[in-house]
Amino acid sequence: MKRRPDELSFEGAWEKQYVEEKKDTDSKSEKKEVEVYKEPSFRGQRNIVENRNQLKMPNRKKVEKKEKKEVTIVEAPSSKEGDEFDVEW
Repeated sequence: MKRRPDELSFEGAWEKQYVEEKKDTDSKSEKKEVEVYKEPSFRGQRNIVENRNQLKMPNRKKVEKKEKKEVTIVEAPSSKEGDEFDVEW
């Protein structure tokens, strides 16, 4: 009778890992396909002369001017340094 492999011993674990890695390398080598480099085909230079008699451009939208607020300039600030503000906490 053949004994069941002992996975808890060092030799059993080593053998199990070896078998799994061998299966992985075999399956990877089968799936690997290499593409051959194909040189792109060059269609040649094209000399095209544009022959238009009109250019069509979209109409510009008119930009509305915003009204400017009137600002009054004073000679001195309304508060001075050190003024206290009444703040209720």
